[in-house]
Amino acid sequence: MVFETIRKNSAPEMVAEQILNKIKSGELKTGDTLPSQKELALALGVGRSSVREAINALAVMGYLEALQGKGTYVREKLPDTDISIDKLNAAFKTGSMFDLMEARELLECKSATLAAERADKEQIEELKKILEEIEKSNDDYPRFLEADFNFHTKIAEATGNIVIGELTKLILEKVGLHHSKLRTKNLSEAYFTKSIGSIKQIIKFIEISDDKSAAVWMREHLNAIKGELKDIIDTES
Repeated sequence: MVFETIRKNSAPEMVAEQILNKIKSGELKTGDTLPSQKELALALGVGRSSVREAINALAVMGYLEALQGKGTYVREKLPDTDISIDKLNAAFKTGSMFDLMEARELLECKSATLAAERADKEQIEELKKILEEIEKSNDDYPRFLEADFNFHTKIAEATGNIVIGELTKLILEKVGLHHSKLRTKNLSEAYFTKSIGSIKQIIKFIEISDDKSAAVWMREHLNAIKGELKDIIDTES
C-alpha cells in the first residue's frame, strides 16, 4: 500500500501562494504596487524574511518585479502557464540568488567606481584579455562562468583595496556554489550578448576614468542574470 507524503507548507510558500491567488483573482493587477515587506509581514503574521523569500521566488518566476528603493510591482506581462509545486520549489531555491545579487550590486558597483579612478594600463589590458576569453565561451557555460568570475575578480583587484578583493572572492564562491546546486548548463544567446555588451562598456569607462558610467554599466551587467533565473527554473522543474 502506497501513501502520498503530506507536505506542510513553509511560511514563505504560503506567502507566495497568497500573493499568487490575489494576482489570479484580479485583486492585484498588472502594474500594481504591493504593500511594503514590513506591511505584508504584519498582515500575514510572518517574519519579514519569509516575505522577502516569497517575493524573490515570485520575481524569479516572472510574476513580480522588485526595484531597489521603489518597491515591488506586479509585472505587466505575466507567465502564460500555471504554477506547479516543482516550479515553485525551484523558484525558492533560485530566489536566494537575489540576496547574493543585491550584495554584489552594492560591492561591485563601488568596485567599478574605484577601478575607474585607480586602474593602471596593465590592469586594463588584463581586463581586455579576459573579455576575449568570455567572447569565445558562448557555447560553454562553465568556461563563461570562470572567465566572468575572473573579470569581476580583476575589477576588485584594480581598486587597490585588499578587503574589497577578499569580499568579492567570497561572494563569487557562494555564487559558484549556487550554480553547481542549480546545475546551470545553458547560456541563452540574449544573456550572452547583453553580458558581453555591458562588459565592453565597463572596460571602456574604466579606461577613460569615467567612474559614474562604469558603475552604471556594472549594475546593468549584474542585473542581466535576473532574466536568466526564470529559464533556470524552467529547466529545473
